[in-house]
Amino acid sequence: MSLSVDEARKRLQAWSVEVRPGSGPETMEDIIRRARDCGAEVLVLDGDLVFGRDHLVAAAYHAARSIEDGTNSSDSLVMETVLYASGERQLGTAAKKMGVSKDSTELVVARLTDSDFEPEAHWKALSDARAQADRSRLMKFGISERELSTLDGRPPVELVLEKVAAVDILKR
Repeated sequence: MSLSVDEARKRLQAWSVEVRPGSGPETMEDIIRRARDCGAEVLVLDGDLVFGRDHLVAAAYHAARSIEDGTNSSDSLVMETVLYASGERQLGTAAKKMGVSKDSTELVVARLTDSDFEPEAHWKALSDARAQADRSRLMKFGISERELSTLDGRPPVELVLEKVAAVDILKR
């Protein structure tokens, strides 16, 4: 039975975590270690290129569906979700684009599976859509000026969601 978008929305929990410059990779490793101890699959991304919870829900939905359909590029739900979240075709490019670095000042943690993994007290729940989808962030994500010109009053995050869905076509 296939995972629906509504089921993905109910299952996925996501938080924003502010970190000191330079401490992103170490913080990410601590989070992943803690999640592994709980039996959870968590995704930790650089928050600068995550455009809200809906972005992650769409990526997780497409990733789970590709694994179920046998069209996945990775054997890992986490890596397949990174691929879709990035809007890229190649896993290496996706990981580099979305990955945590020493320059990261905000991490986004997404729990992809049911488990006892809980956020720390200072983590903030990630909202469905983020207001900070400004032109420079969208362009850094890979949205072109031409694509931006097609918005016609629609929320800019819709272009990100289109890129997530387009990974299915790019992978062929």
